[in-house]
Amino acid sequence: MRLGSIVLLMILLFTSCRDSSQPLPLKHPIKNPPAFTDHVKCDNCVMDRNMYARTRYVFESSKGKFYTCSLACLVILSMKLQLKPHSIKVADYLNPNKMIDVQKAVYVIGSRARGTMTKVSKIAFSDRAVAERFVAKYGGRIATFAEAMQKAREEILETLSEK
Repeated sequence: MRLGSIVLLMILLFTSCRDSSQPLPLKHPIKNPPAFTDHVKCDNCVMDRNMYARTRYVFESSKGKFYTCSLACLVILSMKLQLKPHSIKVADYLNPNKMIDVQKAVYVIGSRARGTMTKVSKIAFSDRAVAERFVAKYGGRIATFAEAMQKAREEILETLSEK
C-alpha cells in the first residue's frame, strides 16, 4: 500500500510541476539529449536521466550505488528502501556535464526553473555568484543541500498525508 502511494505521489508531482510562466532560456528537460551519463534510467521512476541531466543525482548507500533524476526521487528511493545516502553528487544546473558534491553545492529553491518530480524547484550550482545571479533573474532563494533535502521530504510527506 505504501509503495503504491509513493508511485502515485511521483505521478502527481511530475504532472503538477509544469509552470510555463517566465520560461528560462534553457531546455529542461533536454530534448534529444547527448549522453551526459551511461546510467540512463532513474533507479526510482525510470525517467531518462539524460533528458533530466540538470537535476540528476548519484549516491551510495549500504545497499549499493543509485542514480536518480531528481532530489525528489533520491528522497523517495531512500524512504522506500530505507537507505541512508552518502557520497551524494548532483549535476550543476547550468553545466549538466559537471557533477558536484552536494555539500559544496549552492542550491536555489523556488525559482522559475522547472522542477523535476516536484512543484518547487530545487536546483544546484557549483558557484555561489552564479547562483545569486540566477536568483536575481529567475527568483528563488539561496539554500544548502540540507535545506533542499528537508523541503523535498516535507513536500513528499505532505502529498502522502493528503491521500
